[in-house]
Amino acid sequence: MQTKEATDAERGSPLQRYAALCLWMFIGFVYLSLMSQWITFSRHDNQFAQSMQRAVQIAATEQRPAKELRTLLLVRAEELSIPIRGDDIHISGGGATLRVNLHYEADISMPILNQTLYRMKFGHDLTYLPPQ
Repeated sequence: MQTKEATDAERGSPLQRYAALCLWMFIGFVYLSLMSQWITFSRHDNQFAQSMQRAVQIAATEQRPAKELRTLLLVRAEELSIPIRGDDIHISGGGATLRVNLHYEADISMPILNQTLYRMKFGHDLTYLPPQ
């Protein structure tokens, strides 16, 4: 049977336990922050892709100009906090041959330091899908 002093020595001092707890809480905070950014960017990209496809369908059937479609896509990207510039959107064709190509990147940053840790790349290539 171990003595109380030997058991306390194995566990460490209260200060060491407190420091270990704080370290694990900090690691958990960083992990949750990074994962929430990842999930948010992915979810917003999926919503934007669905919105883009609807916009392409409407623009193709109503023969809307490319400038109007680009503006609509930029407004929707801004609503979802997606970092897209006008020159990131490439629109070709018109009507039944309408095609939209878009590539952009989103940075996942380290909390507190605001340092980019990972860059997510997204790409979409959408065309008009005729009704069946």
